[in-house]
Amino acid sequence: MTSRLLSAPAVEPVTLADLKRHLEIDDAASDDFLTPLIVVARAAVERLTGRLMITQSWRLSLDAVPDDGLVRLPVGPVQTVSAVRVFDGAGGSIVWPGSGYTLDLVGEPARLLFHGSLPMPGRRLAGIEIDVVAGYGASIAAVPADLVQAVKLLAAHWYATRGDVDAGGIPADVAALTGGYRRPRLVA
Repeated sequence: MTSRLLSAPAVEPVTLADLKRHLEIDDAASDDFLTPLIVVARAAVERLTGRLMITQSWRLSLDAVPDDGLVRLPVGPVQTVSAVRVFDGAGGSIVWPGSGYTLDLVGEPARLLFHGSLPMPGRRLAGIEIDVVAGYGASIAAVPADLVQAVKLLAAHWYATRGDVDAGGIPADVAALTGGYRRPRLVA
């Protein structure tokens, strides 16, 4: 399964003003450096935890539905599935009806269970697309406070060690704040 971002978060979980207060910076000289640092720190915390902070839309592509009809959604927390499309051999698609699947938001990760006849794509690669809306919510207030703090700490760490070759890795305080949010990963 591959995933592609359709719409990025409308806001970041940490504002420039919040990060500048955290760093005790009161001039605008570092704004051009700090602004993208917030985006990168948020994305790093999302990758570390497997959870999206602010509402985003993603497109998941798979070649076929597994025989048991169960698809584990690799992004989360899932808010909704906005569309499921099945492609024919000529590149056309049909929207698979919502009555043809059940969305389980209780499981971790969220799962989509197809029932009845499984969709059979006509194209062999990326024959099924699932559009998912995921994240804790559309505003900063929806994001758990410890994840917001992890973004601030990671951005602050990278700001303090910019250009330092030996400053790689995730600081222990960021790892501690995100530990409870990490999704279990199965290794075969």
